[in-house]
Amino acid sequence: MNPTPETPLPPTPPASDEPDSAEADKSPYWVEALAQGLAVLRVFESEHGSLTLTDIAQRLGWNRAKPFRYVQTLERLGYLSREEPGRRYRPTSLTMSLGYAYLSRLSMIELAQPVLNQLRTTVNASVHMGLLDGKELVYVANARIPLPTAINIHVGSRTPAYATSIGRILLAYLAPEAVDAILGTGPIPAMTPNSTSDPVAFRQMLARARVDGVVFNDQEFHLGVRSIAAPVFDATGHVVAGINATAMTHAFTDEVVRDAVLPAVCAAASEISRGLGYVKA
Repeated sequence: MNPTPETPLPPTPPASDEPDSAEADKSPYWVEALAQGLAVLRVFESEHGSLTLTDIAQRLGWNRAKPFRYVQTLERLGYLSREEPGRRYRPTSLTMSLGYAYLSRLSMIELAQPVLNQLRTTVNASVHMGLLDGKELVYVANARIPLPTAINIHVGSRTPAYATSIGRILLAYLAPEAVDAILGTGPIPAMTPNSTSDPVAFRQMLARARVDGVVFNDQEFHLGVRSIAAPVFDATGHVVAGINATAMTHAFTDEVVRDAVLPAVCAAASEISRGLGYVKA
């Protein structure tokens, strides 16, 4: 005998809207509805099939009416879909997107590290990978050699995006309105006497960088230091990171930068991009 599909529940609130007893011990900024909605999604983590409202309530120790509003909201947002006939729900591919960015960055770093190590050997310089986080560049990977300067860039370091070669190459691929939101409308703060502070000239530099696919920072972040950065693309063609090579000016002469460093950095960025599934059109 086939089981009878679960009778749909009316759109009424749960039997009790009183907060859980443990909620009293939580932060005053705690959002119980958000926590419970995520709890509903987590119920599906170990399930390969679908669940009814009763299944969800049983697994969470709730009364049968309580999951209704959460499931309805998640369905409207596209994180759950309903099977027909019946009243069973299953997570959609959109649910995977909640953790995709974090997981893809982890795999990107793992993919990039041997390439960064090889780039360090090729150019005999420190190399870094960074991501945009709001208005800042955050360094997520590196392969360094000792530098006799006050610069101490390490994984987790943050700098203004406008100041560094990686930050600039990432800004170059943003939409103009996104750049404006980060830079504002006034002069660009100068880090050294060499820094490009004029907002028009700075945006022109970004436009050239997008065309060239590379940024050359000549002592604009730190006196005596030069760096060259190139973008890393993902499978969709979006820029997701940047890498650079950094050294003292006596090591990165104009000839060395032009003939060795620039092509090596671009080749390394392309290798990482290919590893992420990017195919250049």
